[in-house]
Amino acid sequence: MAAARKPSIETPSVEERLMDGHYDRLLESFQQQIDEAAAMLRRCHAAMRAENTLRS
Repeated sequence: MAAARKPSIETPSVEERLMDGHYDRLLESFQQQIDEAAAMLRRCHAAMRAENTLRS
């Protein structure tokens, strides 16, 4: 028995997504994630350096 075909879901073309700003929003989202990760790494690095500082 053959598998039933799923109804095709119309997805917007690349041109439509480009014109409505989809890729710009994706880029902003990725940039925000990168900035947050970089800030977290900076905080972790500072904490590690502070932990390794000798105190008398």
